[in-house]
Amino acid sequence: MKQVHYILLIIAICAGAHGQSIKILNSLDPLEERGDRSFKNGQYLEAAKLYERVFKKDTAQYHVAIKIAESYYHIDHFEDAEKWFRKGLSADSTEDSQAILDFAQVLMANEKYAEAEKWLLKYQSVEGSHLIAEKKLSSIQNMHRHYEDSSSVEINPLSINTTYAEFSPTYYGFGIVYLSDHHTNDVTNVMGWNKEEYISVFYTEELESGKMRDPVVFHSGLDSDYHEGPLVFYDGNKIIFTRAGVPAKNADESHLELYYAEYDRQKDQWVNMQPLPFNDPNYSVGQPAISKDGNTLVFTSNMPGGYGGADLYIAKKANGQWSEPKNMGEFINSKGDDMFPYLINENELIFSSDGHGGLGELDLFRTPIQASSHDEIENLGYPFNSSYADFGFISDSLGRSGYFTSNRINGGLDDDLFRFRVKWSRIQCIVAEKGLNVPLENVKIDMIVNGAVKDSRYTDGNGSVEFLAQPGEEILLKADKEGYLLGSDIIRSDELFAGMSLATNISLEKRVEKPVKKMNPDEELQALYNRRKAMVQINGRVYEYREVGNSRFIVNADEKIFLSNTPPDQDQSIEERAKLAVEEKGLKMEEMYSLKNIYFDLDTNELTEEGKAELDKVVRIMKVDQHIAFSINSYADSRGSMKYNDELAFKRSQKISRYLLEHDIPGSRLILDSYGEQGLLNDCDDETECEERFHAVNRRSELELVMRKLYTNEE
Repeated sequence: MKQVHYILLIIAICAGAHGQSIKILNSLDPLEERGDRSFKNGQYLEAAKLYERVFKKDTAQYHVAIKIAESYYHIDHFEDAEKWFRKGLSADSTEDSQAILDFAQVLMANEKYAEAEKWLLKYQSVEGSHLIAEKKLSSIQNMHRHYEDSSSVEINPLSINTTYAEFSPTYYGFGIVYLSDHHTNDVTNVMGWNKEEYISVFYTEELESGKMRDPVVFHSGLDSDYHEGPLVFYDGNKIIFTRAGVPAKNADESHLELYYAEYDRQKDQWVNMQPLPFNDPNYSVGQPAISKDGNTLVFTSNMPGGYGGADLYIAKKANGQWSEPKNMGEFINSKGDDMFPYLINENELIFSSDGHGGLGELDLFRTPIQASSHDEIENLGYPFNSSYADFGFISDSLGRSGYFTSNRINGGLDDDLFRFRVKWSRIQCIVAEKGLNVPLENVKIDMIVNGAVKDSRYTDGNGSVEFLAQPGEEILLKADKEGYLLGSDIIRSDELFAGMSLATNISLEKRVEKPVKKMNPDEELQALYNRRKAMVQINGRVYEYREVGNSRFIVNADEKIFLSNTPPDQDQSIEERAKLAVEEKGLKMEEMYSLKNIYFDLDTNELTEEGKAELDKVVRIMKVDQHIAFSINSYADSRGSMKYNDELAFKRSQKISRYLLEHDIPGSRLILDSYGEQGLLNDCDDETECEERFHAVNRRSELELVMRKLYTNEE
């Protein structure tokens, strides 16, 4: 993580964070004084070499060995840091608690968790109960949890990674903008850094092959005498970016500031550049994350009054003005460094921290913005996190795909960009008897996606069952057990994130058996002929009422409204059930439409007068609501060859389509499907002799409302 340190805010806070091990002593060796100055200015490798020369003169100077270890620790030379910590902490009497904690962190980075646990316990014996040590101990003792479902996420390093550092990506245009110390121009040396340590901003795009396009330098209009980045874009042409290396109030230090700018396409320039009101010469603000509407900003700062070294703050914009930044609180901010925020959506945040426990150095965490307990801070686990530093996360709103930064490949010495894609998420469903909370075994659970059963499993002795789901799906879980009423639950897509597990519960109510009313063949036939759909008009939009198990909802082209999860009264007509459910939801129904199937005479695709009357209803519905589309699903009876019946069914769909086109319904809102004799409603197949009236019920076309993305190929 060699280039991350310029944005870890340590330039201003390092003396406070590691004061016990680098404080200036009386009568220091001149080399040690030079080492201290280099350390304070963030020149850790130079500091380490100076301290090593001091230690060579007197190998009993344990405090100098610790300074060497701290220097290597700051530039992620963990093997060197471990070697020098062992020398510096070899004196049994040492009580340098910060060095002990940092040594434990180094051991975790080197995946020596058992030994790290011992040193964390030693740290507690010196400092007493301490939350950061408790979290790290808990993480070590529960290490297996960080690897659960790790196979659900696929990660790959980007093809643009080099021996330089590439880090902190952000979405822009059709690709990403990222930072790198692979510089292309000279900048003012304000911090005593080597030329190759300066940061440049690059742009790249992902190709169809999965590789990245050769990066190009991002817009030169942002160049200044300082580092630029990390940065975020929003609202098409607006940017908030970090400017690093700005001289602080103390001329020997430098700090970070946040700036705003707008892109003028005609001038091809960034204009209206101005500092944000949070900037202050006494501390740093940087690493911005912003909501899509540009009204919520989260950033990192070491301003006074925080909980650790670097904390996360949030500010809101109203009437064009930013509010005073507010610390995000003790549950999100730890005693360590909490930084690199990214807003998944208006309610959820991803950030990196070394103070919440984890696999090693910086780990990625997910949290609600309004976190109310430590338990809500969720470690993303492996493979997002490693024993090294993992940060700079960006993704789509569901965490299904995106990018992040890690220095895991080259032993912590080189930051690289990684692409991730979530292959599946795990859903655990626990079924219990309603009112008793007694787990129910051998309950059949159907996992239904887009109306089709994708998987079926049975609960174990603990009433539990697990499914693997594609991220972003809306899933209906339907529970069925003899002697119980059907139960169900809907898992919405925004509840699945980045391959993590999701648990849900279903309660089944014991069935009270009612006398079964036997239907004669004529009544069964009449019930088939009376099958129909209920369509309701609300606020000028038309929705189809649907029932799946106990779940009742209405859908139109691009919206689903969940109504209730109570069993429908089958003694009522579907129109009555729809009207009651809509009213109970508090919605005002403007009109009710009832659509029946369209039937055809034997061996023909000609429309009957009754069929035309039903299609006239469809025309009216589609003119009321210009957004909806229908799928025309046609069938045949079993007589004739399968090929002939397939062709006949398709001709019936075409006939209906032409009728609707003649009545000014666009073809883009129609989907034609046919199933031949593969949708029989009764037993009248090739092996069964049936009366004509029983065959006739199978010669039909059904019209089903479809979601917008199915007929527009929208994501």
